[in-house]
Amino acid sequence: MKKIKLFFGLIILIFAGLVVYQNRDYFFAKQALSLSLGVETWHWTALPVQNLAYFGIALALGLLGAGFYGIASKLKSKKTIKSLNATIESHLEKIASLKAELEPFTSDPYQRKAVTENQEPGDDQPIEKEETA
Repeated sequence: MKKIKLFFGLIILIFAGLVVYQNRDYFFAKQALSLSLGVETWHWTALPVQNLAYFGIALALGLLGAGFYGIASKLKSKKTIKSLNATIESHLEKIASLKAELEPFTSDPYQRKAVTENQEPGDDQPIEKEETA
């Protein structure tokens, strides 16, 4: 599977390089970004940079955003896992205490016999009322 992913990644990089090569006139042309806020004195112009740099900056910002989102979700899942593990531990402790409480009843043969004698096979069935005539 790793080789297939590597192969597809390589194919994507080759096609991206092919697109840039075929459109190198556009990608290597320099343009300056300008920002005008509507007021005559509030006009800002950046230095002229190649269009490829703008695409690279947009890609880098997207990767950073995705990375921060991934790290945040990983930290959240770690916190959830810790809380669930604490719940599991408390449940295991409760199970152990209940088994310790049950141990005298299962280890003593007289108590076990008394418990089984008091319970008949049909006890779990509902009792039907007898009709009197």
